[in-house]
Amino acid sequence: MKKAYQGLIKTLGRGAKGSRSLTLSEAHFLIRGFSDGIGTKVQLAAALMLMRVRGETCEEVAGAALGIKSSISDKWSNLDVSIDWPCYAGKRELLPWLLLAAKVLANQGERVLLHGDPRSLSHRKHIAAYVERLNIPKASNPEEAQAALDSVGICYVDADSFSPLVAQFRELHQELGLRSLFQIAIRCTNPANAPVSLRSYFHPGLDKMHTEVSKLMAHACLLKGRVGIFKGVQGETEINPRISTELTIASRGDSQVIHLPTRLEGFVGMNTLSSELALSPEQACLILSQIWQHAEASDTRRGSHSEFSSSVLVPSKLEQIAEASVISTLSAVYLLQGKCQSVSEAEYLADQAWRMR
Repeated sequence: MKKAYQGLIKTLGRGAKGSRSLTLSEAHFLIRGFSDGIGTKVQLAAALMLMRVRGETCEEVAGAALGIKSSISDKWSNLDVSIDWPCYAGKRELLPWLLLAAKVLANQGERVLLHGDPRSLSHRKHIAAYVERLNIPKASNPEEAQAALDSVGICYVDADSFSPLVAQFRELHQELGLRSLFQIAIRCTNPANAPVSLRSYFHPGLDKMHTEVSKLMAHACLLKGRVGIFKGVQGETEINPRISTELTIASRGDSQVIHLPTRLEGFVGMNTLSSELALSPEQACLILSQIWQHAEASDTRRGSHSEFSSSVLVPSKLEQIAEASVISTLSAVYLLQGKCQSVSEAEYLADQAWRMR
């Protein structure tokens, strides 16, 4: 087995004329073999960098995602989850309005599994810092996740809780200073095999890769389900209401593209709240909580115990940004679930759901 693993490195590194990309099954073995102790860290790093220099193929990403998935306990796949929501990009300065959309869905009876890796790209703002203030439980094992889903219909899990591979790949990323196919593959694992899963990207062309990867994985695992793929806000899994968005809905059989319109024409090119005001995590959490509870943000500036300065955006603008983000994201989820046949119907349902929260 060790010679076979070494053969993968030779396959990738024989030179311009002798090398080739890995097949799906070979990429699966690359990851699983390392997890099982067959391959070494040096061999894995060499393979990842060879693929990175050439450019990873869809088969390699799909195989890597399946390799990671095979290292995840079956107890996670036995959870009853209806929406898989990976959030690995984080944001540079913007607030995670997607959490409000996820709470709306949980209130409607969906079972939402949020997951991410706040230790990767640690300079960004990850949802892990906000979930508990919004009464979204954190879970570190399948039993805790099951209890949270049964209780409130939603929970957040750090990816480290899924597989020890996450920390090992993060260490390689930080040591080498280069991203690898792992950053895409981890988003595609769908640990609980939910029938609906979201995928976001930032760089052009990754929509086509995600579409093909989802089809390859569905065929390899004989999985049924739908994957929603779109360019998220700063790469995070949230629809940007300030631009029109192409939502690709992929399944094992086919794919379709739906165009979501711009909801905030007047905000095009404008960063939202945090670009104009340096917020502490506590202030950001308070704003999210207040908007969820219909609280008037202006009230926080009254009295001697105000936490905000006079430079805070007016409440109507805050609520407008939040509402547009939530409705756009909910619309995408409803279309992905097949609950409606048109964008206008999805937006109407999303608007009603937000107002009835």
